[in-house]
Amino acid sequence: MKQIFFAILAIASFSIARGQESGTSGHSLFSMMPNYSADKYSIIKRDFDQLKYLVPDAKNSAGYAEVLKEGAFEECRFAFNGTMQQAPSNLQILQNFKNAVTQKGGQVIFEDKFYKDKIYLKLKKDGDTYWVKVYADGIGNYTISSIRETAMKQDVVLNAGEIKNTLDAEGRVSFYGIYFDTDKAVVKSESAPTLTAIAAFLKSNPVTVYVVGHTDNTGDFARNSALSKDRATAVTEALVTQYGVKRSQVIPQGVGPLAPVSSNRNEEGKARNRRVELVVR
Repeated sequence: MKQIFFAILAIASFSIARGQESGTSGHSLFSMMPNYSADKYSIIKRDFDQLKYLVPDAKNSAGYAEVLKEGAFEECRFAFNGTMQQAPSNLQILQNFKNAVTQKGGQVIFEDKFYKDKIYLKLKKDGDTYWVKVYADGIGNYTISSIRETAMKQDVVLNAGEIKNTLDAEGRVSFYGIYFDTDKAVVKSESAPTLTAIAAFLKSNPVTVYVVGHTDNTGDFARNSALSKDRATAVTEALVTQYGVKRSQVIPQGVGPLAPVSSNRNEEGKARNRRVELVVR
């Protein structure tokens, strides 16, 4: 009987599986299966990218739908070092990852029952949410692709003059450089460049604005409505207490998912809908 290999979720005290020869585990979430080596030329790590991900969809004749997950992207291919006769089957490889993730409290989101070469998993580790795809190629090799949920860092920020020009022309301006953790209303430190620009505008212009929070349509409507108001309030408090803006200039409001600027049918559209706006009173 073939030896059954187990992929063990990496933890601080044990991040590299025995039998490793290449000097790298290849993927930060999982240790390497025994008698495998990571293809160093296949390793990809990007701060922000997309992963095509399959989810169950009873309305689709195929039984699934393709969605895009966005965040920190990581991928690595692992090559089996033995002979073809010794190579584990797709089922054996995928079942090991399924077991490893579910034993750590994760979920199996979708299994490809037709080609039987892919499994889609979800897990939480150190407070982060990961979407994982494992692909087995039928000859003993496998590839792990994953997304860690995170917002894209907004490197291009409107300055005070550009904010003024947009408000004068359109009456509102959208900001994507104000960050929150999922389902939270605490402004993250990465938001500082955008908040600095907003504060500079408000300090140099005697105008009163609504600070409006927007969400996508994922989840409960009432929760999203409350969350959008809580986030707008958090932004307002930050502007007043940390950046010296007059409280009389900023009024927090939340509209939840009621004012989308794009379709909520894909992840790209949802990302555009999650925003904070200034609207002239």
